[in-house]
Amino acid sequence: MKPLDYHPGQIAAQTEAGTRYVADKLADWVGPVADFARGADLFVLATAEAAGGLRFTVISGSPPLVRIAEQPELRLGLPASVGLGLPMPVACGGLAINLGLARRARVNGILQLGTSGPELLATEAFTLCRKYMAPSVAIEPALRVGPAMREPVALDAPRLIDLVARAETTFLGSLSPAGMPDVAHRGGKPGFLKYDPRARRLSWTEYVGDGVFKSAGNIRATKTMALLAIDLETGEGAALFGHAEYETTYT
Repeated sequence: MKPLDYHPGQIAAQTEAGTRYVADKLADWVGPVADFARGADLFVLATAEAAGGLRFTVISGSPPLVRIAEQPELRLGLPASVGLGLPMPVACGGLAINLGLARRARVNGILQLGTSGPELLATEAFTLCRKYMAPSVAIEPALRVGPAMREPVALDAPRLIDLVARAETTFLGSLSPAGMPDVAHRGGKPGFLKYDPRARRLSWTEYVGDGVFKSAGNIRATKTMALLAIDLETGEGAALFGHAEYETTYT
């Protein structure tokens, strides 16, 4: 796997946070990505829309959810329904996560049709730290690929406001200057998301984490974002799309 190649947006965020040295050390980090992917009970994928936004696909159930080939390159074989309606091959950001084990790994690459169905050919992959994860245990072992349906919702819809207010687990989609989608986990106690539908504003506090600032750097560079807030008990979710700003604050 090639080392991470930081673009100017990421370098700016790292410089402001004082993590350039750490980020350079982590540029070659991969970690046990295949093992994390085998044990994941949740996969979140993001692909770019023609209009410039991001589209989420979620896979859940008892692991393993994917077929994994590590040689000559890392490939994740996905359920047959993944990618339906998408023009393949297409750039895809992926996050493999198991909240109960506090394990997560990014797997970004190309979503394509393989010999046994859709597969994600990894061009960038690495495991992540265990911070800010709310432990959860899967309650439905069956394989699920969603969303089962998509419908527009008004920004001031009560159910949307309630879901965002209660959210502990969310996923942030961003887009690099080269057009590669990326998915990151964002979690916290209910209320960590601040949502003002009248101002059309969604905000939260970012933390240093591993110091790479991949999502923050993408947002700094392209201002494209999507946030998926999910209700782990009902399986419902809401994706909010927009133009984002990232600001470094010092305390």
